[in-house]
Amino acid sequence: MTTSEQMAEIAQAVFALAPAQTGQAVEAALRSGVQPVEIIDHGIVRGMEQVGEKYQRQEMFLPELLMAEQCIRSGLAAIAAFADPENKALVEAAQQRLAERAASWVPALSSCVTRLLHSSDSFLVG
Repeated sequence: MTTSEQMAEIAQAVFALAPAQTGQAVEAALRSGVQPVEIIDHGIVRGMEQVGEKYQRQEMFLPELLMAEQCIRSGLAAIAAFADPENKALVEAAQQRLAERAASWVPALSSCVTRLLHSSDSFLVG
């Protein structure tokens, strides 16, 4: 499977609101050598942009946004699990990229991501 096909699979899993599928697709991409920031930019973000478009058209609502947040969480968990402790910078770079990209989404999506990245009960904070 090519990198672009893998990114399409991740985006589709996010858009389909499938956290387990998102995590599995991210793991597969990481195993094949795709960098975490590329997974964020071309996989997770692409799927979230599609979710945001449906949300703006009022075809998705808050429960779906929360499911999309779970997809992001699953993808970031896969990245964190894949990275060696010495490669913590890869995980931090992926989180930073997600925060940067989330700023361009509709406010509700951006707030979901902000909550995810700053949640005190999140694995991201420790």
